[in-house]
Amino acid sequence: MLFFGRLSRLAAALCMVALCLMVAACASRQNTPEGDSAPAASDDAGNAEAPLQTMQISKGQSVFVKVSGGEAGVNADLESMLTGYLQSEKDLTPADSAAKADLIIRIKMEEIYPLGSRSTPVNAGHALGSTATGAMLGALLGGATGGRSGLAWGASAGAALGLGTALLDSSGKSKIWGMKALVGMGRNGKEPEDAQMNRITVRAEGANMGKDDIMPALEDTLSRKILDSLRS
Repeated sequence: MLFFGRLSRLAAALCMVALCLMVAACASRQNTPEGDSAPAASDDAGNAEAPLQTMQISKGQSVFVKVSGGEAGVNADLESMLTGYLQSEKDLTPADSAAKADLIIRIKMEEIYPLGSRSTPVNAGHALGSTATGAMLGALLGGATGGRSGLAWGASAGAALGLGTALLDSSGKSKIWGMKALVGMGRNGKEPEDAQMNRITVRAEGANMGKDDIMPALEDTLSRKILDSLRS
């Protein structure tokens, strides 16, 4: 009984530590200096983003995606990602060539550039999620070794461990990147000319991410903008 009493007190102490850390983390997030926040968008008039034209489509139509301007691997990745989205979310069928396609989407990548960085204090939602995950894992381990008392101790210890992981993961700088690309759409095998394409700017950020690391996020954001312009 004495042993279990000590375990209960330890569990309560760990819960209090986890709660205090979470409150402190939320406070540090709210008190982050304004100078560390992400820079506001400030594109000049020549680079102003133009909305994509709305294109009417029908399920089952064929589509061909053509990407140029970037490295070969990047072009291929974006072509594959956007084609996959068009299949799964718009029910379009990939065409073997532009000449055979009902819809052609042409992308010409222009520039990928850093937009700065900001400090990344712990995210309260991330901390809570990690705490819950840690508690679950701790409960499983504790329950397997010590019955109900082990379950309670494992959950509280796991919660503290999960919160600690969240705090460690949040350290460093969140780097912000931008990408500019020309995007145009054509019908019935006719590719759009450069003059018919709109310049689109997208942004993405990630903790300590370099250019290669952030590319999938930029490609995904651009793909989503294109998907939003298609109406069925």
